[in-house]
Amino acid sequence: MDFVGLPRDKSEEASRRFSPPDAKDVGTRKSSLVTNGDLENSALPIDISSAITFEHPYHPIHWPAWKKWALATIYCGLQTFVTLLSTDYLPVEFLIQEKWGGSTQVVTLGQSMFIIGTAVGPVVLGPLSDIWGRKWLYVGAMYLYALTNIGIALPTGLPMLIIFMFLAGVTGSVALCNVAGTISDMFGDDAGAGQAMALFVSSANIGPSLGSPVGEWIAENPHMGYPWIGWINVIIGGTFATCMTLLPETLPSIVIPRTVKEKDGVEMELPISRRSALDEVVFTLTMALRIMITEPIVLSLGLYNGFAYGLLFLYLDGVFDVFVVNYGLSYIGGNLTYLNFAAAVVIMFVFFVPLQTWLVKRDRKKHGGKIRPESRFLLSLVTVWGFPISLFWFAWTSAPGLGHTSYWSPVIAGCLLGVVDTLLWLGMMNYITDSYPNLAGSAIAAFLIPSFLVAGGCAHLGVYMFQKLKTQVAVSILAGISTGVVILVYTLYFFGPTLRARSRYARKF
Repeated sequence: MDFVGLPRDKSEEASRRFSPPDAKDVGTRKSSLVTNGDLENSALPIDISSAITFEHPYHPIHWPAWKKWALATIYCGLQTFVTLLSTDYLPVEFLIQEKWGGSTQVVTLGQSMFIIGTAVGPVVLGPLSDIWGRKWLYVGAMYLYALTNIGIALPTGLPMLIIFMFLAGVTGSVALCNVAGTISDMFGDDAGAGQAMALFVSSANIGPSLGSPVGEWIAENPHMGYPWIGWINVIIGGTFATCMTLLPETLPSIVIPRTVKEKDGVEMELPISRRSALDEVVFTLTMALRIMITEPIVLSLGLYNGFAYGLLFLYLDGVFDVFVVNYGLSYIGGNLTYLNFAAAVVIMFVFFVPLQTWLVKRDRKKHGGKIRPESRFLLSLVTVWGFPISLFWFAWTSAPGLGHTSYWSPVIAGCLLGVVDTLLWLGMMNYITDSYPNLAGSAIAAFLIPSFLVAGGCAHLGVYMFQKLKTQVAVSILAGISTGVVILVYTLYFFGPTLRARSRYARKF
């Protein structure tokens, strides 16, 4: 028996450990691969079998590389599509005000409620994907996403529009909490997993970067108008949902037993299969919240990410003043400067991810072949200083009179911020999935809840800050706050093992 992706010696070992039973035994007995001591996480409301490991030959980590990368690309494309709505709403706000009235803060509720919806959705969708699987949750949630966008396209008033923006965030959040879990399913804690997770991080940043110019294009097109931010999502969302019915499941606790039964004729008996309906309800409603409350690592990373993600919206609020008022660009020209974050993602993916992968591999070899989640921050120990530097740079070149600079100066400063932010986000996502491999969906959900709650608040804070303060003062305040990010990264790198040792749910290394 050949196992794709395993070295020959490991393949032979796996063949001995998981060889199919004799023909006379097939159908007459079950493969009981677990004992009372096999449960990795006794504190979990639903037991996870230790038979579900990366070493099992039927684990998705051993699928062909082309298959894993094809699936990762499709799901990351889904995430790019969903995150467009977080920023393409802003350029059409004036059209919404013209039709329904309301102050800028009230109309901005549409954007902030979408972001808050993406925090609420993972509370249920993340844990649910850890027990029911990823595939059909994607399909169902995306069909609902397409339907909720009809309410965005055809609202009867501003309250209805805001409510359906929230519902779009709830249903669309499946592309945020589940995609990271799917990548963790297929790539595990391998040093090269950072490259796949980099694709996830890239897609999450490219979406908001493209959203602003797309929204401006919709706003300026006389044949479209604000309803088309909904209609585009109805069309593309429905297409994604339909196509995903053809994709395979990736959750190991479903894939492994199913493959064992299909190929070996053996039915695996796992503790996870003996759950009750009450267990499922408890797990689904509480697991993400438990991790968020009891795991200081996840909570602190989530709060940081909320600040970093909120910076994207704060930056967008400052685009008009900096590039249209101060530098005299057109509206579409000002919105196009937001693409510097997309350029940053490409730079990060092409130049920094290979270096990060090399550093992780070297660290793994140094520690006897064991992955240290903290090694995901090795490169960020240096690059994280670019966070406050880029913000101060942007602040003090945000107007020609501050130094007779070109508008390219704040554009490049924003690009540096994008590189640093996406690289650090990549390290955080890998760190979480390395530390909580059997609860990847729940852990990512716990990470996203505070992230998007803080980011939603930043959408309104940006309106206030740029109305009351000069751009250079507002961004300088943010730069000063961002020094806390530097402290967080160094704390996690040097004290992460101690924090994980005290965790109820983290994987012990």
